[in-house]
Amino acid sequence: MNLKGWATSQGVSYATALRWYKAGKLPVPAYQAGRLIVIGEPGVAAPGVVAAYARVSSSDQSADLDRQVARVSAWATANDYQVGKIVTEILTSLCVRLHGRRGAANRATAAVAALFEDPA
Repeated sequence: MNLKGWATSQGVSYATALRWYKAGKLPVPAYQAGRLIVIGEPGVAAPGVVAAYARVSSSDQSADLDRQVARVSAWATANDYQVGKIVTEILTSLCVRLHGRRGAANRATAAVAALFEDPA
């Protein structure tokens, strides 16, 4: 949960929560990830476990997607990483125009978050 969502759920203004965070007086653990302040302890994957993320721009490039996954997985294995999750995506140009950079960032974040999800 981010700081703004936490502040809303606690009935505190975002400005107050931000002031508490900067002063080190926030009553819950929090850390900064880029420009985002996240409530809770940072998640840690098992050492050497990574997510493989591959994307192509149209459905007729499915074979390219398989090659990308194989290449990324081979690189990870060669560098002593264990591939914990493979995330693939077919992204059309319409999606790029609709969702832009923020959408790409959200998808990358989802790929990383997929490592921490319980597979059950």
